[in-house]
Amino acid sequence: MVMHRFYRGPSAVLALALTLGGLGCAKSNKKGAPVNEQAASPKLEIAEKVHDFGKVTEGDKPTYLFKVKNSGTGILRIERVTTSCGCTAAVLKNKEVLPGGEGGVEVTFDTNHRGGDNRKSITLFTNDPANPRADLEIHANVETLLTLVPAFVRLNPELGQQQVQESWLIGKLKDEAKLKVLENTGDSDVKIELAEKKLDDGTIQQGVRFKFLGKKAGFGNGSLTLETGLPKPDKIQIGYHWTVMGNIQVVPAQLYFPVRQGAVSERVIRVSSRKTDFKLRDVHVISGPFTAKIVTPDAGVGYEVHVTLKKEIENSPTTVKDIGKIELISNDSLEPKKEIPLRVVPQFTPRTMRGPAGSGSPPHPGIPPAPPGH
Repeated sequence: MVMHRFYRGPSAVLALALTLGGLGCAKSNKKGAPVNEQAASPKLEIAEKVHDFGKVTEGDKPTYLFKVKNSGTGILRIERVTTSCGCTAAVLKNKEVLPGGEGGVEVTFDTNHRGGDNRKSITLFTNDPANPRADLEIHANVETLLTLVPAFVRLNPELGQQQVQESWLIGKLKDEAKLKVLENTGDSDVKIELAEKKLDDGTIQQGVRFKFLGKKAGFGNGSLTLETGLPKPDKIQIGYHWTVMGNIQVVPAQLYFPVRQGAVSERVIRVSSRKTDFKLRDVHVISGPFTAKIVTPDAGVGYEVHVTLKKEIENSPTTVKDIGKIELISNDSLEPKKEIPLRVVPQFTPRTMRGPAGSGSPPHPGIPPAPPGH
């Protein structure tokens, strides 16, 4: 009788089998993974995304721990963390956070050479499907110990004229410092001396005075190192650059030739003048495996000088190297002869090249461009 009740024909057997099969599949998805596992999802929560360290002193390294919480049902994985500045370090307390658990990102800010207001960002990349990226931020107002303002001096006198520029000492220790010139790596035509001035409150502010007489057209740069008379910082530096404009304008001011198979070996410079009666009379190759010729363009003003590298460089340099020089001969009374340096650069991939073939543009970020006006 029992058997008879369970098996009432082939259709009943089939229905029972389907029912049992369905019950067995209720906990699996099409890929065979448990449904509850597939539905488990992490959820990133950060209560405080911005922290202000307030006022700190240069040299301090304040630290703050950003708390990270996982309010989801799956394991939260912090795949990587990046910062917007090398002065900011971020360390993960744990790369995985269990459901309901907490983790943290410890952020340290190095305030050296970071005077003034600072805002730095930290970015977390996680496996949270709804929030795969989280941005954090730190603020700090760094009181400088000692620095010169401006920290870089630009001298641009007219030809035959003198220009004076000053840079003044500021910072927490400015009244305790006793400046002394230690080294000057620049042009001896730039005269540098220590300076002082009396402030409204009666205190004396120390500084540096730059004097430069523009004897000839051209450009140059240098840096000045000063002793402070203090344990820390014991030295400070300031850079400077000078430019004296003549009548002749050469663009670019130097030519770069890349060493690579199939490279275009010709470069062009454009020569013009502020004087309407300007004549470019000749061009000479002073040194190097080059030829040079003057071309008068069909349109526009001025001249073109086409410089060609005659042969491949046998030993490819690893850094920028001077390999030649040309000289422009003109009727300009200030610069009847003007030299143009010719340089070779290492072989780079096309992705690192800057500027089209045939241009005189420096082909690599490490190569300094010509100063403004040259």
